[in-house]
Amino acid sequence: MPKNETYKFANHKLSEELKDDVGKISLNNDLTTSALFSKKLSCNAFISNREDIIVCGESFIVKFLKEKFQNLKCTSNYNDGDLVKKNSILIELSGDVRWILLLERTLLNFLQHLSSISTYTKKFVEKLNGSKTMLLDTRKTTTGLRVLEKYATKVGGAKNHRMGLNDKILIKDNHIKVIGGIKKTLELINKKKIKNFQIECDSYSEVKKCIDYNCGHILLDNMPIKEIKKCLMLRKKLGKKIIFEVSGGINLENVIHYSKLDIDYISTSKITNSVKSVDIGLDII
Repeated sequence: MPKNETYKFANHKLSEELKDDVGKISLNNDLTTSALFSKKLSCNAFISNREDIIVCGESFIVKFLKEKFQNLKCTSNYNDGDLVKKNSILIELSGDVRWILLLERTLLNFLQHLSSISTYTKKFVEKLNGSKTMLLDTRKTTTGLRVLEKYATKVGGAKNHRMGLNDKILIKDNHIKVIGGIKKTLELINKKKIKNFQIECDSYSEVKKCIDYNCGHILLDNMPIKEIKKCLMLRKKLGKKIIFEVSGGINLENVIHYSKLDIDYISTSKITNSVKSVDIGLDII
């Protein structure tokens, strides 16, 4: 998705989340703050990280505030993708404390979530450093947040896989089961003259059949490393330009073992659905 479209989407999501938190966007709907402060009270505040992070979402927040809350002054100190050391000031805010407190949780949730993904993704990318293997994300994303989560994985150094089913052809195990096995699937592909597809295999024998049918992009799913090596040796022996992608069971602890192989891509859902939230807070000064 083009960046200007991603900005629009982020603005929409931030507005939705704020409404979830406060209902109608009005100072009167923050019951605690409105009970304590009946008049405007100017203050300065900053959003900071309490651990090292790869920051993500800062540009969206600044744009959102400048468009929707022009009564607040907002300054960004980092760009998305920057490595930010612990206890740095990410964003500076100044203006009516009532609006800052009303916005606090929405802004922090948004920034924490995207920065968690970009930070965790970067850890995977660093494990692959020095190899030819590129990290891919997947469609296993939080409902309603795919665009932003895939933006965050890209910020962390991964490459976006398909955004949806309408992007490219990926023939998976369930397609193969419905058709009646890998042989019948390959015959159907041949009959229908399907081009530019990716096909999933879970065994060496399936890979061999796919190579015989000149499949150009094969996904090795949940395959033991020993069997992956056999597939890679077969590619080398035949001298064919086949893209091998590996997926299934790959995590931060074992990805280093896969990085030592001659794999083109590793795809993992861990970078979107298994991240630990980073610690980011807002302080009034």
